[in-house]
Amino acid sequence: MAAALPDRRLRRRHEADRISDLPDDLLHHILRRVASTPAAVRTSILSRRWRRLWADLTELRLDSVLAPVPGIGTVDGALGACCVPTVTRLSVSLDHLPPWGSGLSADRVAPWLQFASRRVAGDLCILLPPAATGEAVAVEEDLHLPVCDRVTEITLWLGARFRLRMPAAGGTFSALAYVNIRDARMDSRELEEFVSVGCPCLKELAVRLPPFLAESVVCIRSASLRRLDFHIKNTRRLEVSAPCLERLSMSNADKACIAAPELGEVAWEDDTFNPLRHQFTETGRHLRRLVLALSATTASLLQRFDIVDELTVDVLIPHGADGYKSFLEDVDMLPCCDVLVVQSTSTSHNSIPSLLHLLRRSAGVKKFVVYLEFMVNGLCKLLGCPCDSPKNRKIGDINLDLLDEVEINLISDEVSSDTQAEFVELLLGCNAPVLKRVVINMSCTCPFIREDMCEKICEICLLSNKFEFSVVRVGDEWEESCSTVMIHISAKRHLAVELMTFASLLEHEMSHVQ
Repeated sequence: MAAALPDRRLRRRHEADRISDLPDDLLHHILRRVASTPAAVRTSILSRRWRRLWADLTELRLDSVLAPVPGIGTVDGALGACCVPTVTRLSVSLDHLPPWGSGLSADRVAPWLQFASRRVAGDLCILLPPAATGEAVAVEEDLHLPVCDRVTEITLWLGARFRLRMPAAGGTFSALAYVNIRDARMDSRELEEFVSVGCPCLKELAVRLPPFLAESVVCIRSASLRRLDFHIKNTRRLEVSAPCLERLSMSNADKACIAAPELGEVAWEDDTFNPLRHQFTETGRHLRRLVLALSATTASLLQRFDIVDELTVDVLIPHGADGYKSFLEDVDMLPCCDVLVVQSTSTSHNSIPSLLHLLRRSAGVKKFVVYLEFMVNGLCKLLGCPCDSPKNRKIGDINLDLLDEVEINLISDEVSSDTQAEFVELLLGCNAPVLKRVVINMSCTCPFIREDMCEKICEICLLSNKFEFSVVRVGDEWEESCSTVMIHISAKRHLAVELMTFASLLEHEMSHVQ
């Protein structure tokens, strides 16, 4: 009997298992749903027929997040074992590895790009870890990007180690629609040639690079480009001629001339705007969205447009009384906007007066969203800055005739509850006859402040003799950390206040259990 067991095991080893009987198409479908290529390789332990099936996959995903961290050898091995003539996606994500030294040279990365040139008809993504902090690169190695005529998307984040060289004139990326390049030095003329001549179908270009070796003029001309993100220091002048351009994000250009008649969204990441040096020559006066760091030096950009559907600003006010006065004088009028979003008020000044100033200078706002980080600075009081003057808290001249929704995000526990409550009370006291809904999102890092804030909001509502405060709904899932409070105003309209605090939800649930 004992002698028969080895024979039985040997016989089973040579018999086809149930998985091996499955058709190849089904097995390939299963492997494509596995998170990464290394994970697909490990499935070979399930069946002897699976040992080489992964090499027939048309997607190669070597990711340091979704799988055990792949090394350089893993990438080389996977590309060398690939059997299919066409790969629809090559993704090498090593950016979560520790900072690397000389082990990852241009000679190691170049074969990956050559593989993409020959095989990839689709998405190419290579993300490399950054150079070690403080590591000096004596000579940047040249990394040559070959012509990839079937690649549709290219993402290269190269860790600030290489100088990326574009193909010589005449090379065409005929299918390329999307390019995202970071942390690689480039030559301005090669970048121009690549975009304006080598990519006839390019729709989106994003470049966030170290400075050019010398101050440069960059001219981008594209009949197909719809989105441009341009952030390269040492750009003396940026010229863009793109009749289909719809979205622009830019910074670091001393001068700019943008000819884009279809432009609808602008993200201005510079801290200055000079209408004599930065020009939109063919753009209309109506934008769908404008994002900028709002200061005395960028306020003139607001005057370029009459209507902005959604205006998003970070408030930047220099230290001292002069800086505050300049802000009030230069930010004299906002374009007419449906949605006004104030992302940050982390200045050295009291934030309440600057927020009220924006509301006072706005027109047609239907939704107001504010993220409050800091609201009081003791140094400003000591310097006698007028931002802390009681007259700057007057709301009698603020008319928000169209405002129907407010969202207040309290995202810092360094803000006192008294100051938070004061801002809420002032905002709700403004003349807003059609206001229907207020959402208050609170920080989830300090339950004590959140509970204190809830009490103060209740007190404001009760003392006004206009509000009825009652809990009407609690989120179904704990992960939502959300409860909804309805405030009825004079029985004519109601104000929905959503307090997104886990502590409030927990306290409410515990009171019902008891």
